[in-house]
Amino acid sequence: MKDLDRLEPCPDYLRPWQDHAACRGEHSSWFYAPESERAGARARRENRAKSVCVQCPVLKECRAHALKVEEPWGIWGALTEDERMQINSQRQVSALR
Repeated sequence: MKDLDRLEPCPDYLRPWQDHAACRGEHSSWFYAPESERAGARARRENRAKSVCVQCPVLKECRAHALKVEEPWGIWGALTEDERMQINSQRQVSALR
């Protein structure tokens, strides 16, 4: 039986870069917050996930995807949900100028 707690890539036609992602096969709990996570535990989990991301050969593709689709959950491209939301908000403000 497949381990459902491990990150697995989507079909090739959706995101082929995922086959090369450093997070592939890592526990999803590093990248996605559990309910009622305390601030200290969240910071440690996010730092652990980001340490995987910064070594990833497809970091740029992952980050671009997450920003484009406004991914609402998890660490993607070494960015948290809040960091992605802030970047996308800044882009929208810049586009209005």
